[in-house]
Amino acid sequence: MNVQSFRQKLASQPQVCAVYRANYVAGFEQNVAGLSRSDAGMQKEAAELLTQSMTMLSDAGLSPEDCSRPYCIIEPLQEGRLDSWCGYRLNADKGEELYQWLDWKNVQSANAR
Repeated sequence: MNVQSFRQKLASQPQVCAVYRANYVAGFEQNVAGLSRSDAGMQKEAAELLTQSMTMLSDAGLSPEDCSRPYCIIEPLQEGRLDSWCGYRLNADKGEELYQWLDWKNVQSANAR
């Protein structure tokens, strides 16, 4: 699937999916920040955000599988700190690579235009 058709797929999904994706990424990033700072409060807030997002989907008659969601990973940094990265993995359009990765923030910016 190339980038243009992927963006069309995202745009064709219900608006609640866009909100779910944004909350999913925000919750993941907040959870990782909480882990990095040993802040249980941040982690709890992140879990609550995800629960709210799941409820919102359910209320709309959808499940997480009905929405495209980015992959999110934890990136270890020096001195035991953590960071996160979220993005989409697509089949490569060309070249020798099997996949191409699209950064979450870049996709969001492009879709906002």
